[in-house]
Amino acid sequence: MASQMKRLVIALGASLLMVAALVSPALGAAQKVNLVPAAAFPSAPGGGFVVFNNSAGPNNLHVTVALKGVSPSTAYRIYLFVDTTASGGVDGIGKPLATVITNRQGNATFHVNRRVAPGTHHLGIDVVLASPFTGADLYLTKDFYAPGMSATLTFK
Repeated sequence: MASQMKRLVIALGASLLMVAALVSPALGAAQKVNLVPAAAFPSAPGGGFVVFNNSAGPNNLHVTVALKGVSPSTAYRIYLFVDTTASGGVDGIGKPLATVITNRQGNATFHVNRRVAPGTHHLGIDVVLASPFTGADLYLTKDFYAPGMSATLTFK
């Protein structure tokens, strides 16, 4: 009888943990997404990756952008998209999150923490040439134009 009760308590506890995992949003659930050449520039060299991470606190979105093997000694503008809207600059829409310059090997890394409103958000990164600035997508996070964009995270 005691062993049956023990198994029941263990099974109940495991069930509650599974339900809690499904119901509560996972914080610290990093998503790594590849940066790929945009459709208009399929032969653009290299690419890279982006890591999106959520956490508790005032700057709850952590973004790391790594350009790898792209054009060397070149300036690129990086745009963060949250729910299909560019949200990079201090005053909001349409401002780049950053401008980075690649080294002689065509590599650059950028990291930023941003505040995102509570809820579930779709995230993506768009990289364009800074000079001459044309506004044309050069590199995008994979599946940027898909309905869920590139990554989906939930924030408290």
